[in-house]
Amino acid sequence: MKSIRNFFRQLRNGFRNLFRNGWMTAASILTMTVTLLMVGGLIMLLSNVDNITQDIEEGVQIRAHIDLAADEQDEADLRQAIEEIEYVSDITYRTREEELEDLIDRVGEEFALFSDDANPLFNVFVVSVEDTEYLDAVTEQISELPYAVDVTYGEIDTQNLLNTLEIVRVVFALIAAVLVVIAVALISNTIKLTIYARQTEIEIMRLVGAQNSYIRAPFAYEGAFIGLISSIFASVLLYGAYEGMQSATVEITGVEVIAFTPTTPFIYYVAGGLVIIGILLGVIGARRSIKRFLKF
Repeated sequence: MKSIRNFFRQLRNGFRNLFRNGWMTAASILTMTVTLLMVGGLIMLLSNVDNITQDIEEGVQIRAHIDLAADEQDEADLRQAIEEIEYVSDITYRTREEELEDLIDRVGEEFALFSDDANPLFNVFVVSVEDTEYLDAVTEQISELPYAVDVTYGEIDTQNLLNTLEIVRVVFALIAAVLVVIAVALISNTIKLTIYARQTEIEIMRLVGAQNSYIRAPFAYEGAFIGLISSIFASVLLYGAYEGMQSATVEITGVEVIAFTPTTPFIYYVAGGLVIIGILLGVIGARRSIKRFLKF
């Protein structure tokens, strides 16, 4: 029973400390909120970069143009040969007329002049593969087949984009790691100000025989409360910003050009993660601060 009473007493003291040092607590919460906001924002960005990467990878397809000299049987033989290639998952046949219609839609009506016999385009097999790592190998094998000409998948632009997105993910991860270190230092310095203000009180508690664990517990709870409050503020701000970003994208472009990760339950996972991170950082910062005054 004594340990339970001590727990609630220390918890109450830690909560009271938030109000005893109002401006320092406010500064600490503000700093921690900004840090958690940036960390949460980076987590959301990383998730959506992964979505964009997956969309690009799933959308990359090989286009095998069919020689104009090929007849229906030659096209059928070519399709069968492509289907037998390892890692090929799907094949779509597109006529030169369909290709011209798409070109007119993308570029302009002036290309309508190239209809019927004037159409310079080819019939095309659009080939999907099981994984983008097999694109080069499958493209090379298709290129060697009879009546397959100009077999490409836009490897230069696609690979450059995928490489750029991979770099972005690594950079974001490094920034997030740096922010965590900064957050620990900031909360540590803030709690340290509180300890300086109560240094005499701590010395008196030690003189009357209070154990180190009893003395440091309220500061740890104070740091945990700061982290908890900050994480709630950061989660609410992130939710509003994320919803606003999705709405603004649709309003500006008129279409959903980016497949955002659905807000729910994604925001709940992010908020839960921020609560855990905030509390841990608050406790770690508090322990780092009081370590100077107590022997752990």
